[in-house]
Amino acid sequence: MKKTGLFVVLLTMCGGLAAQNIEVSSDSVKNEVDSLSVTASMDSLRTPLEKKVVPVVKKKVELPPLEVRNFWRMLQNFRQDYNAQLERWDDIYLLITGIRPNPDYYKLSMPATYYEAPIEQAFSISDWKPQIPFIKENVLEKQLPQVADLRHSVQVDKAVNRQLLSFYLSYPNLVKQNEENLKGLKPIYGEVIVDQPRTENLLDMMQNDELPNRVTEKDLLVIKPNFWTFGGNGYLQFSQNYISKNWYKGGESTKSLLSGFSWQANYDDRQRVQFENKIEWKLGFITAPSDTVHSYKANNDLLRLSSKLGYKAFSTWYYTLSAEFKTQFFSNYETNSDNLVSAFFSPAELNVGLGMDYKFVKDGVCNLSVLVNPINYTLYSVASDRVDPTKFNIEAGHKRESVWGSRLESTLKWKMFSILMWESRLSYTTNYEKVLGEWENTFTFTINKYLSTKLFVHARFDDGVTRKEDKSYFQLQELLSFGLSYTW
Repeated sequence: MKKTGLFVVLLTMCGGLAAQNIEVSSDSVKNEVDSLSVTASMDSLRTPLEKKVVPVVKKKVELPPLEVRNFWRMLQNFRQDYNAQLERWDDIYLLITGIRPNPDYYKLSMPATYYEAPIEQAFSISDWKPQIPFIKENVLEKQLPQVADLRHSVQVDKAVNRQLLSFYLSYPNLVKQNEENLKGLKPIYGEVIVDQPRTENLLDMMQNDELPNRVTEKDLLVIKPNFWTFGGNGYLQFSQNYISKNWYKGGESTKSLLSGFSWQANYDDRQRVQFENKIEWKLGFITAPSDTVHSYKANNDLLRLSSKLGYKAFSTWYYTLSAEFKTQFFSNYETNSDNLVSAFFSPAELNVGLGMDYKFVKDGVCNLSVLVNPINYTLYSVASDRVDPTKFNIEAGHKRESVWGSRLESTLKWKMFSILMWESRLSYTTNYEKVLGEWENTFTFTINKYLSTKLFVHARFDDGVTRKEDKSYFQLQELLSFGLSYTW
């Protein structure tokens, strides 16, 4: 009896341990509960004599919350869809249908290619409109019904170009193709065109010096940047004044001729170095009826060469080494006398200075330069023995005078209006004992490309020369003329 009872107990326990799943009434959560089923191996409870399966008593397990079960189900569905999409993507023979072809997006469907349109669009100002703050907004225009924009393809192309430009900037190494290489391609109409690789004869390639697709030196076109700019202008002006001999207020008839020429050669590497060179020539003559010795005189005579070498310090300031030389061409005499006042290289003036140069440039409107030389060397020279050197800051009995001091020079070219140009040059030189200052102003009224009117005003202050009684150190010259003018 004892053996029979023990056998029944063992048979009942083994049957419960051999159960595979926990029965659950709800079919929607069967898979989740399957992971929580309790099973046991029969081998642990079997006796060497008996191999029958004995069911185990079922245990009740608490189900997870509904939110957790929904989350598990979502993950399972996502995994299945993800695997299906991967299999579909890797299948090169799968024909995808249901997608409408749209030629507006062809740039995005092609391999990564460099197109010129995104770059041109980025630098274009065609859509820019000036905003005028003092014009009131038209409210009635907004209330009217607006017509829909029919330029769909144009708008799509602009958006595609912006996307491509962002791609070029972020992933330039992925752009392997160029638009130029796509111009010869033909469209595919129902057939797949397979480009068979070209077979080359290896022996012919080894014997040919110019390999295929190899760029030789003669095919290269190298465009070097040109940092030099050249320009200038020239003019020939004439003025005339007639007064009859019996004119009630008296006076003399005069004629004057004024010519000028300037040429510039400037170097600018747009980084650090600037090198500016300029040559100027002004020459004017006027008739002198009251002068019984000379029929005409030179009323404006100047030859000036200037040069500046600058190295950028910061912002618009440059460390500058400057030099300027000026003299005149023709001789000038006193009225009714052969006493020579000035001549070629008599006087001559040389200025060499070291300092800093401030620049403000607004293309086509304003060009300002302010040169400050704390260290400046000036050399005054008179070559002719007939010219009085004391009139040109040179001591009597000497032909040269060296002066150390400081110098300030400012040049301005300002297009005040479309027909009015103002050119100004102000220089101030001092050795802390005497001062030499000059201010030249030229106002050009442009009539057309070849005709203009010029007003030239030159003021000068020099307290280093011998001053006559009742005379001032301040000097002034003014000239108004009309004639030909040309700028290049």
